[in-house]
Amino acid sequence: MKQNKNLSLEWQTDLGPEWQEVQKKYLHTIGNLTLTAYNSEMSDRPFLDKMDMPGGFKESALRLNKYVVLQNEWNEKHIQERANELAKKAEAIWPYPTLTAEELAPYQAEEKTVQKYSLETYDVNAFTRMLFESLDKRIMNLSPAVKKEYKKLYVAYKLDTNFVDIVFQKQRLRISINMKFSEINDPNDICKDITGLGRWGNGDVELFMEHQDELDQIMEIVKQSYDTQAE
Repeated sequence: MKQNKNLSLEWQTDLGPEWQEVQKKYLHTIGNLTLTAYNSEMSDRPFLDKMDMPGGFKESALRLNKYVVLQNEWNEKHIQERANELAKKAEAIWPYPTLTAEELAPYQAEEKTVQKYSLETYDVNAFTRMLFESLDKRIMNLSPAVKKEYKKLYVAYKLDTNFVDIVFQKQRLRISINMKFSEINDPNDICKDITGLGRWGNGDVELFMEHQDELDQIMEIVKQSYDTQAE
């Protein structure tokens, strides 16, 4: 069956009323594929022309074409039958190996256990939990698009990527803002430049929450990072 979408009437007749779907479905499947040294000469000719022409399928010495030369037409039924024949030959030529569990073991990848984290993962006390819950509520209320993820060492809040991370400490929260320190507007002077220092979390800005009354000031900084990503 040819690739040209503009099939001749002969091909349309062979393939039947649903010839367009048959061509689309089976064109590049194994039942419709073979080898010939006369591909360009065969071109878009009808099936019987390809059989009887000089160098056509009837003159082919390839066992791959044994089924093809026995047909008087080429359609969905014959493509499926030939595919099944070739599949059986493949199974006989390349049998699936029978191996013991011991023989297979060196080649099997070990399943890695994915560690899941939660608030209980961290060293949290009643005071830091209270601080976290108030800050968490405000961050999540920024937008329904905000996603929260519990990481091994910190809680991350993200849109496409993290815009703020929270680390639990004994009596306070350490907050990482994913922005350059020079880009932060910090009228209350609560931010610290940690560029190049290496901290858990993302970004070059760090601040701390030690009391509930700091919440509004902290959210002013957090929202700057959120707005930067939201843009």
